[in-house]
Amino acid sequence: MTVLDFLLLVTGLLWFASFCFGCYRVWTEAKSVPIERLRQLWMEEERIYGGLPEWLRRPEELDEAWEQMALQTSEPFPTLSRLLSRRRFAQWLERELKRAHVNWGIGSTLAFLLLLTVAGFSLTAIGVSIVAPETSPLWRLVLALLGAIAAPSVLLAWLRYKQRQFIRRVEEVLPDTLSLMANALRAGMGFQQSLDLIAAEGLPPLREEFAAVSRAVMLGASLEEALQGLVERVPSAELELVVTAVLVQREVGGSLAHLLDVASNTVRSRLRLRQEIRAETSLTRGSAFALAFGLPILVFLFANFATIVSGSELWSAPMFTDPLGLRALGLIFLLETGGWIWLRRVLETLEG
Repeated sequence: MTVLDFLLLVTGLLWFASFCFGCYRVWTEAKSVPIERLRQLWMEEERIYGGLPEWLRRPEELDEAWEQMALQTSEPFPTLSRLLSRRRFAQWLERELKRAHVNWGIGSTLAFLLLLTVAGFSLTAIGVSIVAPETSPLWRLVLALLGAIAAPSVLLAWLRYKQRQFIRRVEEVLPDTLSLMANALRAGMGFQQSLDLIAAEGLPPLREEFAAVSRAVMLGASLEEALQGLVERVPSAELELVVTAVLVQREVGGSLAHLLDVASNTVRSRLRLRQEIRAETSLTRGSAFALAFGLPILVFLFANFATIVSGSELWSAPMFTDPLGLRALGLIFLLETGGWIWLRRVLETLEG
């Protein structure tokens, strides 16, 4: 048994053990969700801070909030969370989870990243052994380590995707939310009252975010700190522009209602321009998809169909039987993936 085979055996056992332990922890925690404890803490907070706003007193919203808090506090891997919670990477990962609005604990996410790392190492080493069995143990180890480093990027890419989705939903309702705030200010409400109005009558998902701002102010934070926390949770360029304008207006004075109207029109114009750019580049995006996936698949299918009709061996048969063909297939996959990522980056740059 070589050193790499021993490492594969050890990582496989660790992978299986961590999976079984994670399933056991999830099962035990799911049986004892601390809803009653959360209810007691919430009532104690209401007693200390002098009451909650009207939108938090609705029973259905309280139940939903308790369920969300229970999901966030139910941690399948408490030991791992305690050991790594103060690390810089863990703090960065926790911030990314909050921005993506994913109800995962930091311990569960770190455990999943560790599982992806072990899986990437094991599967890469096994794949290299199958595709190129004559590869030296050193190169197999190097490629396995590269696979272990690249595997966690799948989860990070998914978090980025969830963040972009949430930011897109926020920016869609931002102009209407700003117009509602401006109308509330013209009707004689203060800025804090307009925040409460958005928290009660606004459009999701901004309604929940402004509810968090209103709650932070009610619990003693300054308005500037609460708004900066909003920008930290929702890293949208449009929302950051609005918050910066509001904070500057509070320093220099002026009509806040007029400022919100101007900000609403500006954001709406920017979103319209972005949609026009997206429409203009739709043909380019379609061509990119066709070049990256459609054309290679069609060539593969038609070439095999032609060999089937002629009665000869399948055109792609050597790719799956000969070691050189397997290498070529792996190289094709890497080139296709790299080309698609590069085209996506170009299109994202064009769309702003």
